[in-house]
Formats: sequence, structure tokens, C-alpha cells
Amino acid sequence: MNEQMLESIAEERGYDRGFTAGTLHAHNLLDKYLQALKQQRSVYESEYMFESRVHDTQKQINAIEYAKQVIRTGHWDDDTMGMLPR
Repeated sequence: MNEQMLESIAEERGYDRGFTAGTLHAHNLLDKYLQALKQQRSVYESEYMFESRVHDTQKQINAIEYAKQVIRTGHWDDDTMGMLPR
């Protein structure tokens, strides 16, 4: 059997449901963490003396967004190293 036929049979039988559920769970957890970081950033923004913490928190937010992208695409590529959040 060719690979496309095997994938079709696997999808029909629901073999990827666990993977799909795990991916969704990972995204939900990361979304909750992003919400907390964004709230924290808002608090730091309201206090002008915490500018460095605003930048650090934004870096964390960018890293989590990038992690979600890696999970969504399903692979890590060394060429994407230049696209890492800074």
C-alpha cells in the first residue's frame, strides 16, 4: 500500500485523534499562559519604572507564540532559527 492510502485508512479509523487532542490541549495551555503574561505586561506597563520587565515579558510572549507555531506546523527546521523571537 502506498503512504497516501495508509494515511486515509488511519484517518477513517480515527488513529490521529489522540494526536489531535494532545495538540489542542497544548494550544489551550499555551493560550492560558499567554493571557497571564499579557495581563502581567499590562500591569508592568501601568508602572513606568518597570520598562525592562515589559520588554522581558514581551519576549516571553513572543517565544510562546513561536512555540505555538512550531506545534501547529508539526516540525522544527534549523532554517527557522533566524525567525526566533527576540
